[in-house]
Amino acid sequence: MGGVRTRLAGPDDALVVAALTLQCARHRGGQGEVGFLDRFARAWSASQKVRPVWIAEAGDDHAGYLQGLVVEPLPWPGRVPGAGAELVVDTFFVRPEHRGIGAGEVLLAAAVGWARDSGLRAVTISAGTHTTAMVERVGFVADARAYRMEL
Repeated sequence: MGGVRTRLAGPDDALVVAALTLQCARHRGGQGEVGFLDRFARAWSASQKVRPVWIAEAGDDHAGYLQGLVVEPLPWPGRVPGAGAELVVDTFFVRPEHRGIGAGEVLLAAAVGWARDSGLRAVTISAGTHTTAMVERVGFVADARAYRMEL
């Protein structure tokens, strides 16, 4: 993991985040789209307070990114007001040429540290076959209560 660093993306990173999102989409079988970078950059810039993004860097390259969503629970009978939001990992991508150097683990650990420092109560992530061991190394435990339906 030496040589991989991470940082919280700021307003000046909107196009970097957009480019990493496009790379992720293409890696997962999607296609490019005219105007996507600008459209994404504007949308993310408008919502970055609830959609924090961490960028991993290796040397001069953007190695990957992790985008979260801060979810604040609505009031519920018996729930203490302000019981705490949680960070849901929305998109997690390490560029193929940067896999195996610890970039994913550094990204995830940075997001967890930020959530803890921000007073959030939990971080959740959907781990696939290739990421389960890394997610567990960072300290996550499986939660069998989650189900998903693609629509």
